[in-house]
Amino acid sequence: MILEQHIKLEELISSSESPVLAVFSAPGCGPSRLLDAVLADAISHLPQKPQIVRIDSEQNSALSDRYQVHALPTLLIFKNGQLIGRIEEERIEDLLPAAHLLQRLQAIL
Repeated sequence: MILEQHIKLEELISSSESPVLAVFSAPGCGPSRLLDAVLADAISHLPQKPQIVRIDSEQNSALSDRYQVHALPTLLIFKNGQLIGRIEEERIEDLLPAAHLLQRLQAIL
């Protein structure tokens, strides 16, 4: 899902009963594409599945600025309407393999 306005993300994170995982990426970003498969694998092993929202940081620069997203991809985890965690790496290799990403998500969730 690509959000056109930050209010939609705010509505989702404030109304969701499950955690929300916002994935900031860009269409032409190679590391963002690499993360897709790894993220799907990691999420499949979580007992509580978060809602995943993909945000095109190029189309939603105000939202990227608001959450200080600098490296792509960046994952923000919200729970009970609050930002509870951030996964942002300069090198995509630091998020691979899926087991490594899973450990990081479990530590936050």
